[in-house]
Amino acid sequence: MAVRRIGGCVLLFLLPFLATADGGVSDKPACPDVGLAVLLSEKVLGQGGVQALEMEEPVTGPSGTEFRVRSFRSARRVAVQLEFSGGMPLSSRAVRASLIGPNHQTLKIVEVIEVALGSEDGTARIIVEAEAQPREARGVYTLELQDAEGTRLLVLPRVRFPSI
Repeated sequence: MAVRRIGGCVLLFLLPFLATADGGVSDKPACPDVGLAVLLSEKVLGQGGVQALEMEEPVTGPSGTEFRVRSFRSARRVAVQLEFSGGMPLSSRAVRASLIGPNHQTLKIVEVIEVALGSEDGTARIIVEAEAQPREARGVYTLELQDAEGTRLLVLPRVRFPSI
């Protein structure tokens, strides 16, 4: 039995009423399985809570724009975050991605999120999330971003993920 204290009083007497109330139990899980990409895009999750790895040097993109790359790992997911100062340098919106590893193995991409230029920090971000068990996503990967027509927007080699 769960007991919750509110204002120092234990409210056990409400449990029978809550259990019999219509609509008291939802078919939806109380905490849905939200991926890393959403947590990163909403800035709910930073470098704490999962293992993070930041490339030491900024990377130069196709238009000569420099950007930062961070990778993240949780128990079942990995994510790569590209952070662009001063706006998005890509010619169109990234909607597809692939992470290609050693021996041409690919990770299953869960989500690609493009976050517009933020007024508070002045950066735009692209976050790519993929499924990966702890034994997966070892070694060096290549990230490829594509637009809706399949045109390559960016190829980023030497992506690594932290260990757990």
